Amino acid sequence: MAMMRIRRAIQAVISTTTTSRWSDELPEEIMQLILQRLCLPDYLRCGAVCRSWRAALAVKRCPPAPQLQLPWLMLRSHPFSLKDHYFLSLSDNKTHKSSSFGSNDYISRRDCVGSIEGWLIMVDSEFWHPEGFLYPWSFCLHALQDYHLKYPYTTLNFFLNPISGVRVMLPSQSTIPYMYGTRPFFFKKVVASSLPLLTTSSWSKSDDHHHRHQIINSSCLVAGLCGEGPYLAFCRPTDKSWTLIEPVLEGTRFTTLDIEIIDGKLYAANRDAAQFLIVYDLQMLHAEGHANAGPPGNKYSGPPQKLVMLHPRPVRSLSSNTMGGVVYVTEKESPRLAKDPTTKELFMILHNTSFAYEKDPIIPQSLLGHNYVIPPQTKGFRVFKLECNNNGPQWVEVEDLGGDRILFLSKASNKLISATSLSLSYGDYKKRVEGNCICFAFDNPCLASPWMGRDFGVFSLTNKNIQRFIVPNDHPRTSLFNTQTVWFTPYIE
Repeated sequence: MAMMRIRRAIQAVISTTTTSRWSDELPEEIMQLILQRLCLPDYLRCGAVCRSWRAALAVKRCPPAPQLQLPWLMLRSHPFSLKDHYFLSLSDNKTHKSSSFGSNDYISRRDCVGSIEGWLIMVDSEFWHPEGFLYPWSFCLHALQDYHLKYPYTTLNFFLNPISGVRVMLPSQSTIPYMYGTRPFFFKKVVASSLPLLTTSSWSKSDDHHHRHQIINSSCLVAGLCGEGPYLAFCRPTDKSWTLIEPVLEGTRFTTLDIEIIDGKLYAANRDAAQFLIVYDLQMLHAEGHANAGPPGNKYSGPPQKLVMLHPRPVRSLSSNTMGGVVYVTEKESPRLAKDPTTKELFMILHNTSFAYEKDPIIPQSLLGHNYVIPPQTKGFRVFKLECNNNGPQWVEVEDLGGDRILFLSKASNKLISATSLSLSYGDYKKRVEGNCICFAFDNPCLASPWMGRDFGVFSLTNKNIQRFIVPNDHPRTSLFNTQTVWFTPYIE
């Protein structure tokens, strides 16, 4: 009886407490000052304190500024897996399940091929859904090199804010005029020139408040690097289909390793990126009725611009030997591209790794990629900035990113941010993630020991040291398939 009286008393107090009192009494300006200075995990925790705080957050919508956050690392499970994706927060070295956010219906059993700020670029294929098992014969199609075989699946592409659950659809890659276009792993990496949504505000006299409105950004350019075939593709969120680009230079096809968009131009790097870059003017190609590109959905095969670098040019390191059917690569520098979204500077990063793989693997390389005996391990980086003057373009080696800038690298996303914008303390990582360093996260397939495939760490451009960091144990890596890691800066729309 005593417990019943206590329970009734508590319920009476709760029922007489207005959930909006706290938010009504706190001035709007003070609330903005408080909430906008919180890192995202603390901001989300505010809603769990009490109903009043939760109601205040829902009404006021004063999210923290994105630049206050260290990027999160998306630790993906393979789309075939039933496991959740995880997000690793560098601020507190904690992981968050994708199922803890309202967007999990758009993340689970999907692939992620890129990001821009707080948006992930997702691929959703029926191939990974239970209905995909209706076509068991097609599970081996992507291991076959037959251009005439086509998947019977629909594949969707979209931007996703994993925190708020907001989506912006892109044209389906099934519209790409290429037989491989319907395949779920068609895109290896996708980049965007700007955010997919534009936010405007208007003043309402009725409630004396500003109201935010979001519209699709029609000037946003999206470009995809195709993993199957030597092709590129591009579109805008407002398009109905993609336009395919066939990379042909001086009559010869070339394989692109990385891409980046700056000021409407797509920069494509192949293995000879130290000598030249290929440049496509996407704004011109997208112009309606352009003689070469035609309407979106066609194939563009016109000549691109070749940006030949002045001497002296960087010389890539490469050293290998073969023993007992295993190729041992002791040193290999691979080019990657990154941009500073503020200064519009383009950087080439030569990523130096060592690894070993089977020369003639039992499992086809087209199915799992290299079956590494020893997966790639980072040995170091060299960074070059593209400088253009009256004499022409040139790669200039950079020993200092600018004192406070941090470079984040992965196979699907590269980011450059300023450490001074992180006005909040960001935990133990502040001791390791300082200015003029490179945070890298690469995941490579290794059947013998999946854990060996993780190559995570921080490289200092100042002293050339590498500090490895370990993912918390609540995200074990047990997948036999290669899963790309993705950096993104979370924020709430």
